[in-house]
Amino acid sequence: MGAFQPRLHAQWGWALVIFGLPWSHAAMSLGTAWVGVCALMFWRQNGWALTLSRKTFASPWLWLTLLLIWASASLAWSDNIRWGLHQLSILASLFILACAWLTVPLKTKRQLTSWVFCSGALAMAGVLVWGAWRTLDGANLAGRDWTPWTSHIRLSMLVALGMVWGDDQPRPWRLAYLGLWIVFTAVTGSFTSALLLLLALMWSLWDATSERGHRLLAAGFLSGSLILAFAGMQWLQPVPLPMSEDELPSHTSWGNPYSHRLERTLSEGEHRVHLFWCESEWERAWESVSNVSLDQQDEHGFTNRDRLPRYLTSLGWPKDGEHILQLTANDVHAIESGATHHVMRTGLMLRMREFKREWEVWQDGGNPTGHAVFQRLSHWRAGWHAFRKSPLLGHGIGDTPTAMERAYDQHNFELRTGHRHRTHMQHLTWGISTGCPGLVLWFGIWLMWWRQGGPANRNAMWGGVVLALSCMFEDTLETQAGVVVSFLALFACLRSQH
Repeated sequence: MGAFQPRLHAQWGWALVIFGLPWSHAAMSLGTAWVGVCALMFWRQNGWALTLSRKTFASPWLWLTLLLIWASASLAWSDNIRWGLHQLSILASLFILACAWLTVPLKTKRQLTSWVFCSGALAMAGVLVWGAWRTLDGANLAGRDWTPWTSHIRLSMLVALGMVWGDDQPRPWRLAYLGLWIVFTAVTGSFTSALLLLLALMWSLWDATSERGHRLLAAGFLSGSLILAFAGMQWLQPVPLPMSEDELPSHTSWGNPYSHRLERTLSEGEHRVHLFWCESEWERAWESVSNVSLDQQDEHGFTNRDRLPRYLTSLGWPKDGEHILQLTANDVHAIESGATHHVMRTGLMLRMREFKREWEVWQDGGNPTGHAVFQRLSHWRAGWHAFRKSPLLGHGIGDTPTAMERAYDQHNFELRTGHRHRTHMQHLTWGISTGCPGLVLWFGIWLMWWRQGGPANRNAMWGGVVLALSCMFEDTLETQAGVVVSFLALFACLRSQH
């Protein structure tokens, strides 16, 4: 038998890592372990001197190594050792991938970008086929249900990398890729995917434009952004009152008083929810049209009493007994099944409707529980309070969840227990876990990435943009998929060979 060839055999590991990203954490973990073994075998055969150099120590790899060491040391002041070891194993996966890439990377830059492009295309095609099959089978898929194997955010990051990195692919393939991404964004309703799609298109258009056209493109981008911002502000304006306060009726046709809360802006279907409200008539009228109790909870804790006024409002009807009796059997069944609007929406259109409701609830001072965008504000506030409790050394990598729970309890955040998550911001999470030293090391990775060629390397720069956006709104390094995307975005293009 011939001698073991680490560079050759590592290709199989990289294939598992990159093509396993959208589908299987086990495949990614197995691929990570294998490329790590290949790197060790390479070092054994060739010696450390061929791998490590002065340039290596002035690079992101050194700072990642120091961060792993410091995070491991923080176990000394952590109570939850089990959670800490779990987090360290994920960070160690990033360390293994980065070190293996130093010694046994893919053969060429084209191989890396082609694999990422193909992985993103296969992932989107697989998701859409699976979702279409489930829909035809009668399932009512929510946006998240379209990506059962990995989160839509991680998948959107992979797709974004493939879109820009695949600019050297044949034009028909790139157009097909773009079409898949548009459909994927529409059915999942992912704001992350929509934002990355727009940025990727702008990035590719900028690269395809001459220097003379950059000013025109920048002006168009700025103008379009201002127009979208203005349109968004108009869209989020409170729904106007249907009549003056003096003209609002005081009683229902059954003789009971209406409640009109003019200060509440919450709407449904361009009608205000808290006008024409008479809850005292709901029970009697609902019993005439349904055998299901108004207060029966669904799996998410919501009741028919929560949905009924919103559904009536979407029809433009008062929330009183007379109009509940006018509901059809289909309307009643829809409310019992979870509908809050008489016009069903899915994907991105539904997400936009939900976002407007989140905004109006926030404007009215309501509870942000379950509202993805505004709930993050509570996560960030709680995270900041947790960081301030121990800024010097942090709470230890094992006690981040405990520190967040204490912050939620001590500062009386309104989020329900099941929604009291961690920070959803990777930078802040490092501060809570490892304190200011950990933050210095974390930002040192980014600084060295920038100095080693981020701005001069188109693909590396795009990877940094994608990862930076993710780390602002997600704890990216909490999953194996997040680790692989982070590695591709921040490390892979710095070393890829031409």
